[in-house]
Amino acid sequence: MLMGDRELETLRRHGFGVAYRMLGSVSEAEDVAQETLLRFTRQEGAIDEPAAWITTVATRLSINVLRSARARREAYVGPWLPEPLLEDPEPGPAARAELADSLSLALLMLLERLNPVERAAYLLREVFGYEYAQLAAVIERTEANARQLVTRARKHIEASRPRFDADEATRDTLLDRFLAAAEEGDLAALEELLAKDAVLYADSGGKAMAPPQPLVGAALIASFMAAVAQVRPLSGEFETRRVRVNGQPGRLLRGPDEPQPGEAERRAAAGEMARVASGEVDPQQLAALVRRAREAAAAREAAAGRQAAAAREAAAGRAAGTVPAQQAESRVWSVLTVDVVDGRIQAVRIVRNPDKLAHL
Repeated sequence: MLMGDRELETLRRHGFGVAYRMLGSVSEAEDVAQETLLRFTRQEGAIDEPAAWITTVATRLSINVLRSARARREAYVGPWLPEPLLEDPEPGPAARAELADSLSLALLMLLERLNPVERAAYLLREVFGYEYAQLAAVIERTEANARQLVTRARKHIEASRPRFDADEATRDTLLDRFLAAAEEGDLAALEELLAKDAVLYADSGGKAMAPPQPLVGAALIASFMAAVAQVRPLSGEFETRRVRVNGQPGRLLRGPDEPQPGEAERRAAAGEMARVASGEVDPQQLAALVRRAREAAAAREAAAGRQAAAAREAAAGRAAGTVPAQQAESRVWSVLTVDVVDGRIQAVRIVRNPDKLAHL
């Protein structure tokens, strides 16, 4: 199949859009998009509707990926969030609103309730506008069965599907105020910005310091955000940048490489979060605990690094201290985004798992 580079890139991006909505993983979606495009270019005959062909193959490949990943996701440590997608700033407000509706972390989390074929049927019908006969052909089911799958998926999704405030400027301003109040440790201001039943999800996969369970309630979230702001040094080592994450306002935090917490640090943090939820610990105490846990993890990693360096030096027959020090690497620490509903922050989502931030 002969096409120009620009046309092929357009098809690859389309395949990525299908796969990302199915999988919630940037890396896996890239793999599916590349495999789909490779199969497309190997087709010998003419393809009347290339985009439809790409949609079909990307959907079927994604179903296979979801089936193989099911056990891995069920064993995931802590809350699971999709890999954040930082969007192209070029689309206008109308296009961004459409993206926000179908790409939001909130919707992708809800789609996790569906089995792979239900997820495909729902997305093809509700996001890509396929007729039932078309989507039935894609998922290789009868038209009647396709209707049943979409109906069942709607029941799982629609009641909980978020309806975000449409005013982009209002959402951006609310996030600015929320982050400023956290930096200042202003609990009253934080609670005022949050809905009473707000929920905070922090995805670390057990590889970074984060609450092991969702935090529910404005007061608890306010305490946590104030504590986290106190732990992070206010220095030039950290860069904060406002970004648009899956159609919602967000913040990216970049800083020095962070040592992974050990099991002891994770258990201690989980215990203290339970005390915070009961009102026994204030933000200052929680910040002190998190700081100590990070220092312990850093000391443990430094000791392991020194042992590894000494072993390398001994093996190479070099004197200790002759190995040049390596400059500390910088990486993305977290991506935070908020859902704004009726003028209040209804959900805070923080991705901390370094594996899910490696593409940024």
